[in-house]
Amino acid sequence: MKKKYKDILRLFQCEYYRGIEEMFAQTLAENEAVRLFFINENQAFTDGRNIVVDPAMDQLFADTEALINTEKFMGLPPVFSSDPWNALCMITRAQNIHECLHILYTDFPCAAVIDERCNTKAKLKTMTLISNIIEDAYIEAAGCSVFDNLELYLKFGRISRIFASSPSAGTVTRKLAKESRKQKKALIPLVLYLDYMAGFLLYPMFKLKAPPEDIAWYVDQTKQLFLDGSAASSPAERYKYCGRIFDLILPLIPEDETLIATANLDKYLGGLKTHSPDAVTIGKLANKGKTQKVTVRLFTDLNGNPRDSKDYREQILTLLSEFAKHKQAALRIIGYGGHKSVFFGQDFDCAVLHKNIKINESKPKINLNLKKAYQNIYNRYRVNINSYNSRFGQLLEGRAPRKEDRLLFGAGISSKFLGDPKKRYWYRNIEGAGVPDLAVLLLIDGSGSMWGVRRQSAMISAVILHEVLQKQGICHAIVEHRGCFEKPEIDINVLVDFNAREEEKYNLMQIDAYGDNRDGLALFWAERYINQHVSSENKLIIVLSDGVPAHEADGYYPPVSTKDTANAVRKITRRGTDIIAIALDDAGSFACYDMLKEIYPNIISCNDLKRLTGQLLAVISKRLR
Repeated sequence: MKKKYKDILRLFQCEYYRGIEEMFAQTLAENEAVRLFFINENQAFTDGRNIVVDPAMDQLFADTEALINTEKFMGLPPVFSSDPWNALCMITRAQNIHECLHILYTDFPCAAVIDERCNTKAKLKTMTLISNIIEDAYIEAAGCSVFDNLELYLKFGRISRIFASSPSAGTVTRKLAKESRKQKKALIPLVLYLDYMAGFLLYPMFKLKAPPEDIAWYVDQTKQLFLDGSAASSPAERYKYCGRIFDLILPLIPEDETLIATANLDKYLGGLKTHSPDAVTIGKLANKGKTQKVTVRLFTDLNGNPRDSKDYREQILTLLSEFAKHKQAALRIIGYGGHKSVFFGQDFDCAVLHKNIKINESKPKINLNLKKAYQNIYNRYRVNINSYNSRFGQLLEGRAPRKEDRLLFGAGISSKFLGDPKKRYWYRNIEGAGVPDLAVLLLIDGSGSMWGVRRQSAMISAVILHEVLQKQGICHAIVEHRGCFEKPEIDINVLVDFNAREEEKYNLMQIDAYGDNRDGLALFWAERYINQHVSSENKLIIVLSDGVPAHEADGYYPPVSTKDTANAVRKITRRGTDIIAIALDDAGSFACYDMLKEIYPNIISCNDLKRLTGQLLAVISKRLR
């Protein structure tokens, strides 16, 4: 593969785009527990919950000739052959849709694994291959029957699969015939039969030649069973047809399963692992397919008559816009290497003892690998988040100014009430405080003493806080700070910035605990940062800490550190930025609270970490009253 294709594949297979496809899968499969993974193993499959797709399957996205042939066959504009990114998006979505339809309508595991007739490996393999062909035909028919916009993807996936890696130009019919002739002598009758039936059922738009003599009777006896089975509404009904076919072709099944070559079926079906009895994937669970009546097949009606192809131009324009949008988003995320700035204490009007202390301000590079960890916390506390959002929503709604009309006198006239015989056409605005112009900066102590349950509680609280404030449209930032032991430096990590992009929230999973803390200087940094980045009149810094400031570098310990930080709090508060501290204590203890109340006039004790989130949000909600 050429470098340009490797580069675009690397960009496409980033966590951002995997997440896009996973969200699509959860929606289509009607199951938010569905997980999707990218691999480069030339196969796509599902176990009923997990979906595995290969965007680079058969290197089709880089196979310009195959893409051109597919576009010509389907009457599509050359938007995929001319742009590998569009091709990757289309190929991946087609695979994803196919596997989602299996999750919706197919039973997992395949009933063959408990079928007494499948008492040898060869028989079991044969039954699962028959089921594979019928299930693939059925789920594509169901996709076209139930959903309005899936036909384009399903046809693209089916047709491009045949053209992929084609050695020469030509029709699909010639390609199928050429492969059949080439392999006829090398394959056993069972394989010839299964290949023939896959072509017959899945590619009905191509007229196949008469089957070889040694399988002709079996083809004739089972054609209608394949057709009827692939239109049966329930998984159980379809498996009954598989069993009837199996019974008829029993004489074709060899003793040795290794003789059942599946190279052609692999190509026609895009992988066989979904129905394989020995498939192993993460978290394999039983899945019961839904019953669904089908009204059409992918390429024909139920009677086998060709269907008129739809005009896909409008749908393709929408797709291209979506593909381009996601590409730009992926480029921004992948290309964003974080941000670092360096300041010194002398840049702030703080005490002289901070003058030579270096401030390393950084915004971490977004790590989308942390999305799953974030999502786990979100899912665990979803009820809490919804509850807080509801309470905040009621609070904000109650504070919004409202208009009172149909008055005998007031501030203005409502024209729609001018016909009122009692002349109640005046209105007035009842003044309310409205939604306050508030900006919040959560300053988290990242020193080593926060290790363990305090760090975990801070992380969970930060996630819930961010989700609630973002939902309510309250401007906020979440920042971690620490001193660098013996070095005269402090690190400031802006995990979620004011007006942050969506993906920044995953940085909250990087909250850590090591080093010292130098709260006095961190507060001066926080004051300037909030003033530089927001125009709100009401500014609030919430300090989350489990102890007094201490920095080994220059002996910044109490009582000096305590007095310095108290002076910083007074100075910053007088200039208009409020500061509230939350002291994290052990259960039943107020030691930290007693020490920090000498620094912060406004302080809350938290010696039950389960209450931390509620206390944080209570501080903010109090500001809204």
